Amino acid sequence: MFTIETIRLGFIPMTIESIEAAMSGEQTLQQYLQINVETNFIQTIHQERVFPLRLEKLKKNPEISKWYGFIAEKKSNTVIGMMGFKTPPNNSGLIEIGYGINEKFQGNGYASEMASGLKDWAFQQEGVKGITATNIRKDNIASIKIVKKLGMNLIQKNDDTIDFMILKESVSE
Repeated sequence: MFTIETIRLGFIPMTIESIEAAMSGEQTLQQYLQINVETNFIQTIHQERVFPLRLEKLKKNPEISKWYGFIAEKKSNTVIGMMGFKTPPNNSGLIEIGYGINEKFQGNGYASEMASGLKDWAFQQEGVKGITATNIRKDNIASIKIVKKLGMNLIQKNDDTIDFMILKESVSE
């Protein structure tokens, strides 16, 4: 079921079918994945923007399912968040990481743990030269800590947001 695993977490790629299940609600997603899904896990923004956009991209190219998925806590067998890369590598070999952990599970280091696992996995994928994290609000201290733990460097400051990047060549093998 998991395509990427860390000590406490597993990554379940989003497919057309899993997104359609998620769009129908937590119970449908739980039945489809055969894993617990936290109540109120799926928020309005997921229903209105995240899932429809992801579904549209997957219908055009199902091969991209490996780049973004659900995060599950192995101990409780529960989906606790979503994480991955917004698209496959662009022409420059860059991918942008995105993540969200259910509020109930925040503060346990889960986002950092899975982001590290995803970084290691991504740098093994063909064509990946670097990972970016863009448009992080300057007051989003938790997110800034995550990207810094990944070894990402600040590359740009905007009025309200900051951007980070790590290149594959800067990661010791």
